[in-house]
Amino acid sequence: MPGTPPKTSLVERLIQDRLRSGDLESSAVRLLQLGQAPDVARHEASPIVPAPPEPVRHAIMPARTAPIPPAPLAAATPPDAEIAHEQPPAASPTRAQPAQAQAADEPLAFQQASPMIDAVALERGGMVDWSRTRSRISEEFRLVQRQILRAAFGPGAEPGFSNLLMVTSARPGEGKSFTSVNLAGSIARQGDHHVLLVDADSKRDSFCQALGLAEMRGLLDLVANPKLDPALLIVKTPIERLSILSVGRERERSAELFSTKEMIRLIQSLGRRYADRLLILDAPPCLSTSDPAVLAPVVGQILFVVEADRTQREEVEASLDLIQSCPNISLVLNKQQVSSRFTFGAYSSYYSS
Repeated sequence: MPGTPPKTSLVERLIQDRLRSGDLESSAVRLLQLGQAPDVARHEASPIVPAPPEPVRHAIMPARTAPIPPAPLAAATPPDAEIAHEQPPAASPTRAQPAQAQAADEPLAFQQASPMIDAVALERGGMVDWSRTRSRISEEFRLVQRQILRAAFGPGAEPGFSNLLMVTSARPGEGKSFTSVNLAGSIARQGDHHVLLVDADSKRDSFCQALGLAEMRGLLDLVANPKLDPALLIVKTPIERLSILSVGRERERSAELFSTKEMIRLIQSLGRRYADRLLILDAPPCLSTSDPAVLAPVVGQILFVVEADRTQREEVEASLDLIQSCPNISLVLNKQQVSSRFTFGAYSSYYSS
């Protein structure tokens, strides 16, 4: 009706009165609380309401999302999200366990497979009793080792090449492994140089079999898997400066692995890595496999063992033709029947041993 002032006019008058008196804000709040000024609430809500919904919503969200794990973890267990939040330690090790086991697998296997080599094991492997320092055999090995060490570390020696010595023979059973083991023991006990004895003969009854290293990873495994660290496969012995590298488990593939370039690279790498040591490679007989012919150009020296009264001259000549690519070849006569008194050991009782 025209004579009746609208409700909004009354409110406007009240607001004008409050404007003149300077008390607009409190009156507007009071009117809003009473629900008597919907238009004013619509126009004045923004400056009056202290905590609008949107800022409050933004303030709450970080508090809710902060402890929530990353998306992959939440996606892994959506039905049990709250349980996953309550038990994060149980979920994390379960996922990390396979990776940790894989990372620690190889070193752990080496530690478990590594047997204890003692003096008894070395004796089973063919090492003589070196406590008798003035025996005939010890004196003869000292003569041999003097020439080898001079070529390996003396004037004109090439580090990483001259310190590589291969021991072989023409045919099986001539004593090459016996020579390798005792030559290594003699040099190591002398104390001037460290020796790494490498079993490069994949036959079943190699000296590593007697030492209990038949199941140890070694030379052939390094060729098959170049990512392996040779230091983890080397086994220490009771002789302080003597260590051994087994032939390895990949014996069935020995013919294939010895003919690869990786074998050449590995031998050269070992020679450079352990340039301060004498590396003695106990290789197969020359007339049994092609392995000595493959290794001959890589090593700086070859010690060729000849069995007295058994090995034929033609066999020796044929073997030397196969390994002639090595620049330094020395021959050793083994199993010689000694009857003369004028030999090493004839007067051993004259010296203290």
